[in-house]
Amino acid sequence: MKRLSNWSIVFAVIGTLSFCCSLALPTASELLMISGFGALVIGMLCSFGAMYKNEKGKSKFLAVAVFFLLSFILVWNEPFQIVRLLTWMKN
Repeated sequence: MKRLSNWSIVFAVIGTLSFCCSLALPTASELLMISGFGALVIGMLCSFGAMYKNEKGKSKFLAVAVFFLLSFILVWNEPFQIVRLLTWMKN
């Protein structure tokens, strides 16, 4: 694994942990959710960079898969939460 693949895994783990903690802690849910979503986006960008550089291994796809899986779970369970999250990011 190369550098971008490692960073994509690190950001995917940080984003997943932050995203899951936002569901467990209702007092700080917005801040944790936006930081988790941001970390997942950064991990996804690192993953796309690793794909562009043709790095070896399949771990470069982990961040993209986690991003779409968590987005699907969020929309499935709480459909209006994603609208609130995107509105909060815009402002």
